[in-house]
Amino acid sequence: MSQPKYVVSIRHDKPISEMIHSAFEDLGGLHHIIPSGKRILIKPNLVVAKKNDTGATTNPQIIEALIQEVLQTQPVEVALGESSEVGENTMRGFKITGMDAIARRYGVKVIDFKRDPHITKEVPGGREIRDITIPATLFEYDYLINVPVLKIHCQTTVTIGMKNLKGCIHDKEKHRFHRLNLNQCIVDLNTVIQPDLTVVDATTCSLQWELGGDPVRLDTILMGQNVLAVDMIAASLLGYSVKDVPHLEIASRSGLGPTSIEEIAISNPLDKQASEEILSTTQKKSPQYRLNELKVVEKGTCTSCKGALIAAMRRLYLEGYSPRCHLVMGQLAQEEKEKLEKIQKDSLPVIAIGKCGIKILGGDSNTNIKGCPAKAEEIYRGLKEFS
Repeated sequence: MSQPKYVVSIRHDKPISEMIHSAFEDLGGLHHIIPSGKRILIKPNLVVAKKNDTGATTNPQIIEALIQEVLQTQPVEVALGESSEVGENTMRGFKITGMDAIARRYGVKVIDFKRDPHITKEVPGGREIRDITIPATLFEYDYLINVPVLKIHCQTTVTIGMKNLKGCIHDKEKHRFHRLNLNQCIVDLNTVIQPDLTVVDATTCSLQWELGGDPVRLDTILMGQNVLAVDMIAASLLGYSVKDVPHLEIASRSGLGPTSIEEIAISNPLDKQASEEILSTTQKKSPQYRLNELKVVEKGTCTSCKGALIAAMRRLYLEGYSPRCHLVMGQLAQEEKEKLEKIQKDSLPVIAIGKCGIKILGGDSNTNIKGCPAKAEEIYRGLKEFS
């Protein structure tokens, strides 16, 4: 009987090292999955310098368990590589999560892609981008293990394996993705960088926003060799179908993996009780903190600034404030002509958020919140003045 083309292992509620080992067994065994004598690169999610108990970053215990496993294949070299979000220090992220100490313990190299020499690669089948600037080191490794965290994302619904590869590109490209069609850019990127193995950290997940907030424990990991297949199953744990996540739907039509979730074989699927408990837990995902008197004009906003705004709005909402003002942010906010024209006719104060908002308003604002990205605390203080 032939093996299914797409297989995803789910392991739940066991010690992390046991779940990782068992997931490899579900996929045919470690030595079947990872050939011996390879140069192996492990790509975690260190979008910000926060510990994993915030739900923002990859659990270091998963990284350690993976290192222990791959060392059994007698690799030529093992490395950890990442590029945190624009404005964040990648090496600080490695330190705060404890991954740098783990790397030293096992003789694993740590790479900050921000400091790495970059090369430009063509994207032959790209729909939105035709070339992209990527760290040269990435292509010096034989085997890429992608280790995202299962999280809600304010612009892409979820961020899992496909989205995690955005942490492999130059900071200027991260800005460019947000000026263009972000979901299509993610799919185009995945035609250039294709992980050999994706291990989703669903042990502690942020279901508020991608930079960590109100974390929940799901005590689960997923593993598979096709990143789209793994992402489809991971998203379904949060109650999302493929059609709910634009970059997954685009990828499924673009030949990057299964065209539907029915094509995926789940090894060791969750039992009904565990599945219902996880789905029940995740229903608290992505609340909307509506400040009725705040008028927002934004388009093409990068994740960092938008996440900072959400954090500021959450705090204001919980404290009972609703600022009476207009807010302008994002690289493409100038395209919102009608909304900008209404601002000019309105008597409400105007706040420019970040480098982009300040540039668009050109000084025609009451308050400028500087930064690229702007910080949540400063946005909160700026908005509170008009409450």
